[in-house]
Parts: sequence; C-alpha cells; structure tokens
Amino acid sequence: MKLTQEEIAYLSAWSREEWEPDCYRRPAHRLQLAHAVPGAYLIDLIKAWTEAEGKKDQAILDAADNPTPSWPWRSDGEFQVRLHEAQTPTRQDEAPTATVKS
Repeated sequence: MKLTQEEIAYLSAWSREEWEPDCYRRPAHRLQLAHAVPGAYLIDLIKAWTEAEGKKDQAILDAADNPTPSWPWRSDGEFQVRLHEAQTPTRQDEAPTATVKS
C-alpha cells in the first residue's frame, strides 16, 4: 500500500509516541482520540505500508520527523477507504492458484 506523505508523517509520529509513557497526551495520539480511531487500525495501515515497501515494521519510526503532524484524512469516509485498502490483501499477497494444462 502506498501511503501519502501526510499519512507517513502522522503514522511515524504516532509510532514514536507509542514508546512514551504519556503517549496519549502527545499530538498524534490526541488526534487519534479526537477521531475515535482504535490504535489497531493505525497498525493495520503501518503494516500494509511496510509489506508493500519491503521494510521492517520499525522503519515507520524514521520515515518522517514531524512531531506535530496533522490528521491526514479529510473525513471518516476517507479514513475508512484507506483502512479497507490496508486490510484487503493484494493479488500478490493471496495464495497462488494452481493451473492445470490439458
């Protein structure tokens, strides 16, 4: 899954904040709470990005450096579309099907 620069900035900040004992007082987590988005959904987006880019999960920590990103999705609907995209396997993720030649 190809993320936008705004999505990467937000998810990178959110991931870095996860390491902090007061993460829910920090900017990216405050945005998460304001939009009532479970953290597991953000992890789904990060995982889809790392798999598509062939990166390790920790790569998101250094993918951007903005400590106060904005919420990258213009509406709940846009977020849901992106989340669905992240949660839907791509063709290359699906198990290969056998073909029989006659």
